[in-house]
Amino acid sequence: MAQFRFIPHKADAIRTNQAMHEGLFESLEHIADVLKSEDPELSRHLKNWTQSAKSGMRVPAAVFGAYYDAVEALQATDIDTASELVKRIASSECLPEKTRITVLGRDHSETDTRRIERFMGAPETGAAGVTQPDRVLASQFETKLSAAIDWIQIHVPELHDEMNALLGELILVGPAEGALEFEGGTCFRLWGAVALNAERKASVADLIVTLAHEEGHAALFGACTREMLVENPDSELYWSPIRKTERPLEGIFHASFVSARMVWVIGKMLETGDFGWLERRRLKKILKEAHAIQQDSAEIVQREGRLTETGRAVLEAMTGFMDGLGRALKPV
Repeated sequence: MAQFRFIPHKADAIRTNQAMHEGLFESLEHIADVLKSEDPELSRHLKNWTQSAKSGMRVPAAVFGAYYDAVEALQATDIDTASELVKRIASSECLPEKTRITVLGRDHSETDTRRIERFMGAPETGAAGVTQPDRVLASQFETKLSAAIDWIQIHVPELHDEMNALLGELILVGPAEGALEFEGGTCFRLWGAVALNAERKASVADLIVTLAHEEGHAALFGACTREMLVENPDSELYWSPIRKTERPLEGIFHASFVSARMVWVIGKMLETGDFGWLERRRLKKILKEAHAIQQDSAEIVQREGRLTETGRAVLEAMTGFMDGLGRALKPV
């Protein structure tokens, strides 16, 4: 990676999303070629679908998930399952290139719902176990979420442009029985989606901060199409300032970056008169905590990380922000 900008840039985000889609198309074509003896027509169907998907549309997150399931089936020599999954992908409908709010279960097929629950419920997403949310609570949450998106569009247009390019779906979910409390989560295998806990009590201000946080994860996933941020294997565990437990360094790098994005956006929020004194006091507290987590996490990455080229570019951009504009936003 030659360049990475900490402050979102619309053209960068569009290129990132295009790269993710092109990578999906190329990989699916390879799978169809492998399966051509089993299904000679598969490649033709897939090519027609790819052409339609390239015309100003985006592939749903669940389709990315189906691709990963097809890869795993192929690796397990389960040819029938792999072929069936690719057929379903080739018959799926693409979506307009903008962010939309969906409710798990209500707006997804039963198969896609189960796939989203499985991938978003993985421990590394931060979303714990997810399930379909209470519909009444989801409706109330959706109203606040729409207001948060509108605020971002007006006051942080760079972030709004990045969201529209990278995020196709804000999926409202509920916590599965016995799951820990969570705000949201992202999963690389569900590119273009963020899961948000619609049963959580949250203000519009809370949701602005949550979107900044989760969008930061999506930006890093998009930056890592060719390589991870660090070469340190997941078996190497380090103390995480945010989770208060040990975790792989890649996750600590993510925590540092999304915390820096939170510092940036909360600073923008405090510059306006849109929030009452109680909300502003709470935002200042969150800002102070995010700043501390960012600094502590970045220090661990700098000390322990064996950085890839991508990791170095991201760290340089993030550090540049925190040393420059970040100094002006430092809590007092």
